[in-house]
Amino acid sequence: MITIVSGLPRSGTSLMMQILSAGGMEILTDNLRPPDVNNPKGYFEFERTKSLAKDNSWLEQAENKAVKVIAQLVKFLPTDHSYKCIVMDRNIDEILLSQSRMITALGGNQSTVTNEILKKTFMEQLSKVKHFLAANQQFNMYVVNYNELLSGREAAISRLNEALSLGLDVDEAASVIDDSLYRNRGGR
Repeated sequence: MITIVSGLPRSGTSLMMQILSAGGMEILTDNLRPPDVNNPKGYFEFERTKSLAKDNSWLEQAENKAVKVIAQLVKFLPTDHSYKCIVMDRNIDEILLSQSRMITALGGNQSTVTNEILKKTFMEQLSKVKHFLAANQQFNMYVVNYNELLSGREAAISRLNEALSLGLDVDEAASVIDDSLYRNRGGR
């Protein structure tokens, strides 16, 4: 069984990886992307996931662990494995604001694509991921609302833990949530 953490960029996938790790789950990460101002506790990524469409041989390393896979690549997960999938869902305006601030902080140029187009594209991508996971029996999907996770951490983690039988230490898992890092609220 492989636990997949997925969602749109800036939806809380790194936070969920921290939660799982603190709760006692082994995670698959290579620590190649260091923490920065945008994710001061780290990204918890595994570089080889980026090539999932062409190479999934690394999946054997993820057995009985959690690994982060961006939403756009979930459809390339082979169906000869069984998965517990945690999909992070966050207020789309907060995601867009967080991405914009991240690009600015990194010295990048803002996209010429409007927020309305990005919002529509992201919402379609997330909907497709949820539909794909729900339609395939190899995937046991559980959606975690980022905003609800932060406002009721123990209860949200308990529900996740029970729904997917993760065996997490809920108190330890909840202890890593840092309210000061919730900087892009409500799209303001």
